[in-house]
Amino acid sequence: MYPEISIIMSAYNEPEKYLRESIESILNQTFKDFEFIIILDNPNNVKAERIIKEYQKKDKRIVFIKNEKNLGLAGSLNNGLDIAKGKYIARMDADDIALPERLEKQYKYMENNKNIDLLFSWVYFIDENGNILKEFKPSKEKIKNLSKYFFKEHLLVHPTLMAKSEILKKNKYDENQKRSQDFELWMRLITKGYKFDIIEEFLLKYRVLKENYRSRIKKQIEYSKYSLKALWKHKKYYWKNIYYWNNFLWHFSIFLSIKIVPKKILTILIKLKGR
Repeated sequence: MYPEISIIMSAYNEPEKYLRESIESILNQTFKDFEFIIILDNPNNVKAERIIKEYQKKDKRIVFIKNEKNLGLAGSLNNGLDIAKGKYIARMDADDIALPERLEKQYKYMENNKNIDLLFSWVYFIDENGNILKEFKPSKEKIKNLSKYFFKEHLLVHPTLMAKSEILKKNKYDENQKRSQDFELWMRLITKGYKFDIIEEFLLKYRVLKENYRSRIKKQIEYSKYSLKALWKHKKYYWKNIYYWNNFLWHFSIFLSIKIVPKKILTILIKLKGR
């Protein structure tokens, strides 16, 4: 028999503590009927491979894939989608922690609301030591009217996703998107009329790592580059939306100004934007 849920998680170079916490948080879920597909996207990470196989020996629900070469997040997740057997797909990141009833609550919600295609949840943002930094609580009203609010503010946390399997299999991640893979996918699914929803409960702890300003600037430039690519790709669907153009101009200004704006000012701008 096929499992009800396929959890898909890509690992790369996460610290051992984070990887173990993430894996254990899934294996200790109150809902038991799942397969846990873990893709190692760094074939040279012998330690991570050893850790994953250690858990696999103890729990046969783990399906382990090692990429022959680094594919990036989109390619790794697509590999997982290709073999997933579950009725629903759930996402997980290798440094986050799922709360014990996450799968059970999302599964019951999807079963009781057949019109919903993609389901998310509230999250706790945590630091390196697991301490809660803040709560992230998007409203159900905004998620259900996502086409209206999508470009106004950040609303969806990718690793809280549970979706109907056939939808993600038909609409895979764009492997040309090295960053902002989820951003591009949400835009694409919105244009196709799929229904988004959220459980207004905390079901995941999302780890936020400290970075020096150089690292943060570099990541923001990459994020803006691929967000621009995604925005331009879908412009014909959103070109009348003023908030779309606000997003486009924001990312364009960041991408363009790196050569001419002092890094200290750029850092302030990014903090003000809240990215």
